[in-house]
This record gives sequence, structure tokens and C-alpha cells, in this order.
Amino acid sequence: MLSQILGIAVVGTYYYNFVRINDVNNLIKTYVNIALFIAIIGFPLYFLGINFNTYNDPRFYSILKEPAHYVILVLPACYYYFKTKKYISFFIIFITLIISNSSLGYIGCGLIFILPNLNRKRLIYLSATVPFVIISFIYTYNNFEFFKLRVDDTVENLKVIKTGKFKEDTNLSSYVMLANIYIMKENIKEHPFGSGIGSHHYMHTKKYLKTMRPPQYLRSQKRHTDNSFDANSLFNRMLSEFGVIGLIFIIISFILFYNCFTSSDYIFSQGLVIYFILKLFRDGHYFPPELFFFIWIFYFSFIKSKSNLNA
Repeated sequence: MLSQILGIAVVGTYYYNFVRINDVNNLIKTYVNIALFIAIIGFPLYFLGINFNTYNDPRFYSILKEPAHYVILVLPACYYYFKTKKYISFFIIFITLIISNSSLGYIGCGLIFILPNLNRKRLIYLSATVPFVIISFIYTYNNFEFFKLRVDDTVENLKVIKTGKFKEDTNLSSYVMLANIYIMKENIKEHPFGSGIGSHHYMHTKKYLKTMRPPQYLRSQKRHTDNSFDANSLFNRMLSEFGVIGLIFIIISFILFYNCFTSSDYIFSQGLVIYFILKLFRDGHYFPPELFFFIWIFYFSFIKSKSNLNA
């Protein structure tokens, strides 16, 4: 608990002051330029087979450690370039999201086109983009074996959320996601208001793991507790550690997210909404540096500016 509170306090305070004393618009321009640069330098690394992943993952992730980390960091910039009609920069980053072969990246690509149309005025555009996204999903499912494998395994193993008993051939990605959902569900049943900040790992490894049946090959590799510290997603971790309070906070956040799309003045904040949504899908760490950098930019560029406008 203390390590989590200390980490949030230090990183959160640092980035609050960092963003507050700088011009937010300049920070946004600097960020999107850096994101574009990271995308560009990733191409020679990708085609030359140079990577910084300990598992020698051949997918695109530039100088980051894995594709999921890469796509979640550059997606706000991709959205910003798209909405500001800087299409060359947009396509450069968009292509990298496609060749990253990251399921998270594909979800983000869909959100780029869907989220701006979630209002009554653009209902016609939404009805046009949804079939496009569905067709893209079907194409990806039928032509990319890794994506098909994850979808099939996830659907087939959904019942383990209730039992915690996994098949021996369950792949690691599906196991990690579903195991943490199972832990979250069991923890909420016993602790409706959560078990406390930083407690998911303890509940995972010391309590509920005893009622689970992970695949033997993951036990032998000592990977049956992978992602137990971050619950594999921020949504899982917040519900596990804060229960009903965490769910209420997420609902309030989505109300704020929706309000971002009521005006074209908040384009970058809209891009950050995609980041926050993807964080709920993946990576439940409370204080990676970019999280509080984005939170305070969201605060100063949307929440504070909107409150000043209404004052």
C-alpha cells in the first residue's frame, strides 16, 4: 500500500508541476512530434530485425519494450494528426499500429473512427463506420493467425471466469487476462468495496490462486502469476482493489470522456480518451510516467479550460 501511495504521490506531483508551469499547447506539440519521430525510427529497426524485447518479438514497437506499450503511447498522437488533417503524419503512425500486430492497437484504430461519432449529430457517420470496423475485424480474424488464436481462446475459455479451471492448451495472453478477471470477480464477492490499494497481487498469489487450475506448462515456466501486480488491466485492478467505489469512478470518467466530444476545441483530449480506454483494457500500473503526464494535460486542456469557459 505504501509503495503505491508513494509512487502515485511522487509521479503525480512531479507531472502536475511540470504541466502547470509549461504551456499545454507546446507540450502537446512536443509530444505528437516525439511520437511521430519514434514511429519513423521504428521502421529501420523493424525491417532490420532489431528489437529491445527479451523474447525477440519480431513485431513493430520501435524503441519500446513491446507492441502494446508502443501503441498505447502513440495512439493519442495518431488521433491528433487525423483530426487536424495532417494525413501524412497520421498514416505513418497508423501503419505502425497495423504492423505492430497488437490486438490493443487494432482496438485503438477502431476507436479513432468510432468515438468522434458517438453523438446524435453524427449518428449517420457512426452507422457508416461501424460496418467498416466490423469488416476490418472479420478480415483481421480470418487473415492473422495470432489474432484468431487469441479471439478463439478467449471465447472458448470465458467459462473459466466462473470456475478458474483452465485448459492445458490455453495460451499465455488469454490465461493472463482471464485469470485476473477471475481474481477480480472473487475478490469483489468477498470485498464489495475492494481489498485496498496494492492488494490485488496478494489476493492473486496468496489466496485465490489456490482455487485456480492454471495450465501445467505455465506452472513449470513459473509464469502462472504473470501480471498479478497490475491485474493485466486498469479496469480489473480498480474493481479488485476499490470495488464499487472503483466502478463509480470509472463511470464518472466515462461521462467526462463523452463531454470531450461535444466540441472540436478538445481534439487532443479526445485522443487521450483513447489512451485511457486502452489503459482499462491493458496495463493496470498506477504510475507509469506517461499516465500522469496525460492525466494533467487532460485536466488543464479540458476540465480546467471548460470550467473557466463556464465561469
